[in-house]
Amino acid sequence: MKYIGFLRGINVGGMKIKMTDLKSEFERQGMTTVQTILNTGNVIFDSSTTPPDLSFLPVFTFIKTAPELKKIVQNNPFNKKENFHIYVFIAQADFAKLALEEFSKLKTKEEAGSVVENVFYWQVPIGSTLHTPFGKILGKKQYKEKFTSRNLNTIERIASKL
Repeated sequence: MKYIGFLRGINVGGMKIKMTDLKSEFERQGMTTVQTILNTGNVIFDSSTTPPDLSFLPVFTFIKTAPELKKIVQNNPFNKKENFHIYVFIAQADFAKLALEEFSKLKTKEEAGSVVENVFYWQVPIGSTLHTPFGKILGKKQYKEKFTSRNLNTIERIASKL
């Protein structure tokens, strides 16, 4: 089965790992047709075990199947807008509801948040991601192990490789 691993903290504010080394480590662990996407810890691979054991990785990793990832792209609730990014949160099962609760408390006008099939989507002005009230909430230590986020453009690029 084809899977996508989303590693939190690889080459973006965290641990530095060359993608060639990451690919090699996946192959050493028995994964096949391993492919890294971009330089931010996105890995497409095949595994004969369901779910695959990624405990060899030194960072938090969230796994989606190819059909799940394609559905995430299809379920995007937002129209693309100039000067805005759409982020998708790849997370533990309980995180989407929690993120929406936190987001709803803020009553922000420029941003939008939505949950579709237990996935949180966030539309935010370009360049303000880390500086918005919601962005600051996401930086809290209590959420570190619960999610990783990717720009929808990145998710679409990964899905196009499946």
